[in-house]
Amino acid sequence: MSRFDYLKISINSILGESLKESDSVHISPLYGSSKSFVVKELFEINKQIVLLFSETKLVNEFKVELSVLGLNDYLIVVDDFNLESIQEKLTEISNRENFILISTYQVLTLSLPEKEKTNHLTTKVSVGGELKYDDLIEYLNLLIYTKDKFVEAPGYYSQRGAIVDFWSYSEKSPARLEFDGDFIESIRYFDPESQRSFEKIEEITLAAAFENQVTEYSSDIFNYLDKPVIIASSFELNNLKFFNGEITNFRENKDSVSNDSEKINEDDGFLESITELIPEESNNQKTEIIDSAQLFDYKSKNATWIIEEEINSETRLDTGITHSPVINSNYQILFSTIKEYSKKNFNVIITSENELQTNRLKDLLPEINPELGELIESGKIKVETLAIKEGFVNGNEKLLILTDYQIFNKPYRTKIFSSKKLKKSKAKSFASIKRGDYVVHEDYGIGQYAGLETIKIGDANQESMKILYAEGGIVYVNLNYLALVKRYSSNENLRPTLAALGSGEWQNTKAKTKKKIKEAARDLIELYAKRKSTEGFRFAPDSVWQRELEASFFYEDTPDQAKASEDVKQDMEAQNPMDRLVCGDVGFGKTEVAVRAAFKAVQDGKQTCVLVPTTILAEQHYNTFKDRLTQYPVRVAALSRFQTKKEQTEILKKLSQGQIDILIGTHRLLSKDVKFNDLGLLIIDEEHRFGVSAKEKLRQIKVNVDTLTLTATPIPRTLNLSLLGARDLSIIATPPPNRQPIYTSVSTFDSTKIREWIMNELNRNGQVYFVHDRVHSIDKLAEYIRRYVPEAKIAVAHGQMKPAQLENVIYGFLNRKFDVLLSTKIIESGIDIPNVNTIIINRADRFGLAELHQLRGRVGRSDRQAYAYFIVPSLSGITKKALRRLQAIEEYTEIGSGFNVAMRDLEIRGAGNLLGTEQTGFINEVGFDLYVKLINEAVEELKYQDFKEVFKSLPRIEERTEPTIDTFFDIGIPVTYMPEQMDRLNFYTALYSVKSLSEIEELKEEMLDRFGILPEIVKRLVLTATLKFYSSYALFERIAIQRKNIHIILPRGEKEDYYKIRFVELMRFIMDNTAYKEKIKFSQQKEVMKLVLENKFEKSEDILSFLITFCSRVAKLFGNEVKLKTDVEEAALLG
Repeated sequence: MSRFDYLKISINSILGESLKESDSVHISPLYGSSKSFVVKELFEINKQIVLLFSETKLVNEFKVELSVLGLNDYLIVVDDFNLESIQEKLTEISNRENFILISTYQVLTLSLPEKEKTNHLTTKVSVGGELKYDDLIEYLNLLIYTKDKFVEAPGYYSQRGAIVDFWSYSEKSPARLEFDGDFIESIRYFDPESQRSFEKIEEITLAAAFENQVTEYSSDIFNYLDKPVIIASSFELNNLKFFNGEITNFRENKDSVSNDSEKINEDDGFLESITELIPEESNNQKTEIIDSAQLFDYKSKNATWIIEEEINSETRLDTGITHSPVINSNYQILFSTIKEYSKKNFNVIITSENELQTNRLKDLLPEINPELGELIESGKIKVETLAIKEGFVNGNEKLLILTDYQIFNKPYRTKIFSSKKLKKSKAKSFASIKRGDYVVHEDYGIGQYAGLETIKIGDANQESMKILYAEGGIVYVNLNYLALVKRYSSNENLRPTLAALGSGEWQNTKAKTKKKIKEAARDLIELYAKRKSTEGFRFAPDSVWQRELEASFFYEDTPDQAKASEDVKQDMEAQNPMDRLVCGDVGFGKTEVAVRAAFKAVQDGKQTCVLVPTTILAEQHYNTFKDRLTQYPVRVAALSRFQTKKEQTEILKKLSQGQIDILIGTHRLLSKDVKFNDLGLLIIDEEHRFGVSAKEKLRQIKVNVDTLTLTATPIPRTLNLSLLGARDLSIIATPPPNRQPIYTSVSTFDSTKIREWIMNELNRNGQVYFVHDRVHSIDKLAEYIRRYVPEAKIAVAHGQMKPAQLENVIYGFLNRKFDVLLSTKIIESGIDIPNVNTIIINRADRFGLAELHQLRGRVGRSDRQAYAYFIVPSLSGITKKALRRLQAIEEYTEIGSGFNVAMRDLEIRGAGNLLGTEQTGFINEVGFDLYVKLINEAVEELKYQDFKEVFKSLPRIEERTEPTIDTFFDIGIPVTYMPEQMDRLNFYTALYSVKSLSEIEELKEEMLDRFGILPEIVKRLVLTATLKFYSSYALFERIAIQRKNIHIILPRGEKEDYYKIRFVELMRFIMDNTAYKEKIKFSQQKEVMKLVLENKFEKSEDILSFLITFCSRVAKLFGNEVKLKTDVEEAALLG
């Protein structure tokens, strides 16, 4: 018996024989989530079920709900009606017998090719099948597939040795076929992003694109279904019209609008003169088409229909399901509703989205009202974890279901978060270096990479990096030293000066930079140490009110958000003043963390100051805080230029008398006349927008005030030092499950497209941001849009307007008086309006990546699909730097990428002001990666030397050397195995800089997966990398494997600690071990101490295995437990 059997609707007994006797049954509506339970019951006895909805959002919500009920494997969702997507879904429908199809009513009116034609176009390829390697390539070419290095979109294929990748139009993921001769040995789906396989399959379909092969669309969806049961609404069916058996696309004339007489205004990227866009005859055509529309005749289709009748009739069967009562976040109404239903002997079930919320409600309900506690104990009320959307009343079974989504008016999820994580590419995680790139070699300075070359090192051939230096200098870097080379990144338009070999200049630059960094880092650490030793105010533990507030949060708490919130509250309850940075992407609930912290402070009689960078954001936060705290006696006020002088004076007076609990404002709050009565918490939003002087004033406000900083795009200083323990950091990296990713695209200025984007949004009653960052031409652009989109009401906003004027515009837009807000980037850290879900950014190439990311985060604040369109003058004309910015944004579509974007932006923008003093010069001189490494070194030295006391709880530094391994046999990756130089360099670098054994396994797996069986020379490379890893923990400096002897070089004489303790242990270990005693001899030449053993091994593999075992035993002897996994991997596993 299933855990939720008591939720059964018993639909089969309600319908009785009706379904067998007739093709259609009319029933009373299935309210709330009862429809999902009905589908679950019907699916037990029917093979194919079709669920129809009026809009895509409902389709996606029901997909999630049915997945929660365990039907995920049977679902086919059709919510995208472009040809490519439809083709993939039709193949899936044809290949499966049992399924639940969820779509909008549009699916009924689609014109499709005949099923036979689709099947004819689709070939099945299976493991061990007849298809030969050459035949497959020939067939792919015949189907007009394009050959490429990597497969990243449908219609492409690539070849690497015995591996063929292709992405068929009929499949949702690309496939990798591995051949053994002409025999298909395996087929796997792979992730186009990381190029890693994620699922083995027995067969795959391969099809030509419909648009290349199909001319006739005369069939419909019923041709593909086998007597399905279809659940639909009577109202929707009666209003469904289609045109002469086909859907008509109103294709606008997309020919280029510009001709020679029209000049593109260089500065602003839009046309100066305007031609009429919409041909006049199109309106007449539309009228004719609509006149010929017919009603959809469902009775003629081969299907069984269950039709929900909104209005009662004689033929309607009653399901006993009614709407559940409305609660509206009010605990009083919740209590009286539950009481009323339990009096009528109803069982009440409250469902919640996750365990955290379930436990919260179980604790909270008895605290709100003891009677509720008794009802829970007696089992009359159950609180269950089941993430369904909406409750219902089942009169037949005497059951009331309430869901927390409904109680607290939360939006429901539209995405399923898979627990199975796709493998990332380990090799790709290194910043790829391409031929011609500038690189920094730690010992030799800045040079230019000229590709990989095979050179002779001793007896062996090995691929090495060739780097060109000034005055014709060349350095070949072999595998041992690849970790010393990083890509040079600073301001991209800056061409660095190549270093001259042997001049000593580079060493001076490095030393000078490190000295400066150390001075700046010392100041920061001193500040941190001071805060840690100061006494602050200890806030009281959570109250009932605190728990009530947290339970009613609009979004579902994600584990990271719950943790960030807990961390903040623990910091507040601790003795020392809090100094925490919460770094989370736009819209991940950082504001909620701040609201909870502020509420906690208020309950202890303390005031909170919320500092934001812009006036509009102050207004926005004011609304958010007020809305969230409306049920509690909390006095919230905003102080910005939106208030009159008189209002400001009044607010300041109340503030100093303690009659305001939370004050929100811009840097106006730092003025001398702002006096708090008892400030307990300082919240700073978007710290990177404030200048240094503002930050210094903040420090002086009160040294021992708890401080919480929120940011979506961390500036380098907060990022690096936070991660290094000079500050407490919480990262919120997962979006709330009920948030949508933002669809992003980059294109050139095209009035037809702009009209289409704006109209699409207006047609779903939404609003649009249009960002144009040039005040002088913004009105001209407004005129231009008005002419092209006459239906839209447009408002213009920019920073040069009078405050009152700006406020009126923003308020007007907030209250939907306008459809399009055309503004400069003042909205960047700004307005949070859930109804705006399209943003168009003109001249996107002029913005920094952080700005673009922030701008894009202004949409997608509700549970609708959001769109971001970046317009550039021409894809060829924009600077390389700007293109990289835009590509970075495109790569990171999933919300939650602010952190990655910030990392990329630091690299692109030159990392600027890293330690609070102007450091750009140094970054340009040594490159960003080395600069960060020098910071790490400086901070480590300070922590373990100058500030030992403050950091005494830190773990001891890991003891490791950077050994080199020289071999007389060849190791490497052959070109025939891995053709791309960049791939080979990535794998070499990754293998020689691993931090744990599992990374070596992953890299081996990735090579096997992407390139096929490892050749002997690659296996030797992997073993050598493993030896390098172990010997670093055994503290050896170098291992030289020669034909006659093997030399293991020990650390130099100046390492006194080593020779006092380690060396003695090593000698004893070798002397006590008979296997080693005979073979290994100690030898000393001048300063160098080494172990020598005769090479009597037959195979190179045997030598490497022997040395790996020896090094691992020495490492263990020294107490250096070799890491099987890195700390990060461990944390991920535990998490």
